[in-house]
Amino acid sequence: MKQLPAATVRLLSSSQIITSVVSVVKELIENSLDAGATSIDVKLENYGFDKIEVRDNGEGIKAVDAPVMAMKYYTSKINSHEDLENLTTYGFRGEALGSICCVAEVLITTRTAADNFSTQYVLDGSGHILSQKPSHLGQGKKVALYTNILYLFCLNCFFKKGETRRGGRRL
Repeated sequence: MKQLPAATVRLLSSSQIITSVVSVVKELIENSLDAGATSIDVKLENYGFDKIEVRDNGEGIKAVDAPVMAMKYYTSKINSHEDLENLTTYGFRGEALGSICCVAEVLITTRTAADNFSTQYVLDGSGHILSQKPSHLGQGKKVALYTNILYLFCLNCFFKKGETRRGGRRL
């Protein structure tokens, strides 16, 4: 036996959260609602297989939080397990953006009410910031994903509970 590489572990665990284009859009909409958005625009290219973009007018992401905004298990919603009893948000685990980064090229553009301008961040597969630059977005955030999510569908189909595949046939 041998330990799997970290990148493989991240991809496999992400496939439990990000199972389809719909699950990606759901997670991003829930993030927008949790940020107080009253307007959310969703754009898909090639049914979401090439590009998914979700833009909102919510609070935006504070610059101080940007370095960990897509790191798995970082969240602004809870501080400890005791907080789980009083949740008022859709998301709280800190898994969505980190999981999405594993399967897509992710660009996040964000601006809070306190910011003079927005900032666009390019993230790597682990959720780390590769680059950042000023942008022109109003308050809120825009998450743009460039990917071929078909890979996830194949992975998800392979790991479906109660199904075994052998020789391309369901047993």
